[in-house]
Amino acid sequence: MDIIKKILELQESNKTFVVATVIESKGSAPGKSGFRIIVDEQGKSYGTVGGGEIEFEVIEHCKRLVSRGKNEVKKYLLTKKDVTVEEDVTVVPMMCNGNITIFYEVNGMKPEVYIFGGGHVGQALLRFLPSLGYHIRLIDNREEFCSPNTAPGADEYIYSDYLDYCDKFEPSENAYLISLTHGHSFDYEIMKRIYTRNLDVKYIGVIASKSKGKQIKDKLLEEVGGELDFSKLHTPIGLKIGGDSADEIALSIAAELQAVRYSKKVIVE
Repeated sequence: MDIIKKILELQESNKTFVVATVIESKGSAPGKSGFRIIVDEQGKSYGTVGGGEIEFEVIEHCKRLVSRGKNEVKKYLLTKKDVTVEEDVTVVPMMCNGNITIFYEVNGMKPEVYIFGGGHVGQALLRFLPSLGYHIRLIDNREEFCSPNTAPGADEYIYSDYLDYCDKFEPSENAYLISLTHGHSFDYEIMKRIYTRNLDVKYIGVIASKSKGKQIKDKLLEEVGGELDFSKLHTPIGLKIGGDSADEIALSIAAELQAVRYSKKVIVE
């Protein structure tokens, strides 16, 4: 098992996982310094820290850390003897009578950004977001606009009918959904699918004027019905920082995403 290759594979697919590495080994401990195991969010493991009861203990602790999202170092004493140990040492019942120290490193999933539309603003947005730590998916129903040649910067390119995709995609609760398509009808239908499915995400943005944004909300209330929650819907999209070029609009959108991401209040004129 190529551990580094597996780490890169999990990072590229935006998966949460924990890497447990032996950083110190004394006595007859089976795991030597540098031994490493990966445990993904499904609990599947790759690699080894020596096998036996210590490996079972490490895997179970990795599973707990996946949800906690915090790195830590743990010390273990491998013995079946009845001994008194320091508070920060965990006893693992093994015959080898060794000591082992494990560093647990949690690799969390990056916030997901779904950009519907690879036109001028979508392409401009892809110049700002990659360096900010997002996992970016670009969706477009035009093959020529859904390509790293035309719109470099995305982690995934999805050439699909917008509505077909919106009927089946499963964004996380920490996802940001941005509609910048080449037609208001597409933007509205994407919003309709999002609200009909009652998707729970962090941010929903659609490019529109103030009057068009109001029309979208009114139409959603009429066609979807119920008491819709528009608290996460941003339309017009982006912070009011001035400018109307594609790059300036994209910058305003990126700034708004950052404000939402870090729970910063923005003063609106």
